[in-house]
Amino acid sequence: MEEGSVTRRGRPWPAWVLEGLFIVVSVLLGFGVAQFGEYRSDQELAARALAGLLAELEHNSSVLEPLVPIHRAWVEALANPPEPVTGGAGIDVWFATRPAMPPGAPSSFPFLRRSAWDAALSGGALRLIDYDVVSALSEIYRVQEITEANVDRLAEGALSSTATYDPTMRNASVRLLWLTLADIESAESLLVDLYRERLPVIRDAGGDAVLR
Repeated sequence: MEEGSVTRRGRPWPAWVLEGLFIVVSVLLGFGVAQFGEYRSDQELAARALAGLLAELEHNSSVLEPLVPIHRAWVEALANPPEPVTGGAGIDVWFATRPAMPPGAPSSFPFLRRSAWDAALSGGALRLIDYDVVSALSEIYRVQEITEANVDRLAEGALSSTATYDPTMRNASVRLLWLTLADIESAESLLVDLYRERLPVIRDAGGDAVLR
């Protein structure tokens, strides 16, 4: 055996090199497998989050859209209410001008779900979704918040005010009810337009996430 071809421990240098390469390749393969597993997990989480968000927004759209023209007619009726019976208060005008609600509607103002959005936000799923899709989702949920805040303002303001039940304050209370309802209807109309514009983008993103 030639001098220098064997290490001090009696092993050829090529054997040490091959062993070193094997270790490096093994580590890289393990890292690659772990990264691929994490990637697949992220893709599955993104797909589940998008599916939940889409189902939530489609539900919200289905319950809200039929009410928008009804609320619009209600706003118009409150703007020029009929003369009430003697002793009528603002609350009497409120109910007298309310159009008929759709069959099965639990309330004049729907509850808009947001649990899927909260879960995606707290669970970090939004970072796995395309920026433009997250931007569309954020815009929708922000307008949902405004819509619900307007409904809360109605419940906590005009409908909770003693003036609304006082016949001597009829004109002022009807005006306040009209302004509050007009704010609600305006936000609802914007929200329905956003549903129509953004839901196809979110639906397509959900399909792409499942295919990847």
